[in-house]
Amino acid sequence: MSRIKPLLPPGEEVREISSKPVRVGASKSCSLVVDKKEDLTVSFSRQTGELDIAYEAEDKYIDLKRVSLGGVVNSAAVADDGAVAWMACSPKPNQPQYETPETKQGRYSHLVLEVHAGDGVKESENIEEWRAHIEKFLRAYVSELVKVWCSG
Repeated sequence: MSRIKPLLPPGEEVREISSKPVRVGASKSCSLVVDKKEDLTVSFSRQTGELDIAYEAEDKYIDLKRVSLGGVVNSAAVADDGAVAWMACSPKPNQPQYETPETKQGRYSHLVLEVHAGDGVKESENIEEWRAHIEKFLRAYVSELVKVWCSG
C-alpha cells in the first residue's frame, strides 16, 4: 500500500475492480476506484516477441520518458500519467505457454506491464515528485510480477 498511496487522490471510498481475462494466466487488469472515479489501472499480458515499449506506447501517455530498470526488463518508461515495461518472461510450467495452445503456435516469451495513474498531477511544480512515485511503483510491481508470472 505504501507504493500505491501517493498515486491515489484523497477520498472516502477505495475499491478494486478486476477484469476477467480472456485466457487465465495470459493477461490481467485491475483498477482502483476512489469515490467512483477510476484512478489507477494496472494491466499486464503475455507477449511472443521483442518490442521497444517505450517507443510503441509514446502516443498513449503524457511526456513518456525512458527509464532503466535492468534485470529482465528490456524497455521501460515513465510518464506524467503512468508507466510501461516490457520484460523477458517465460511462463511457469502451470501457466499458458502459447497464444494458440491447440497448435502450439506463438510461444510466450515476454510480458508487458502498463500502468495508468489517473489524470496525473495538475501542478507542474509537483510533476517530478509525482513521476518519482510512479517509477517507484513500477519498480516494485515489476519485481513482484516477475516472481509470480515468470519462470527461473
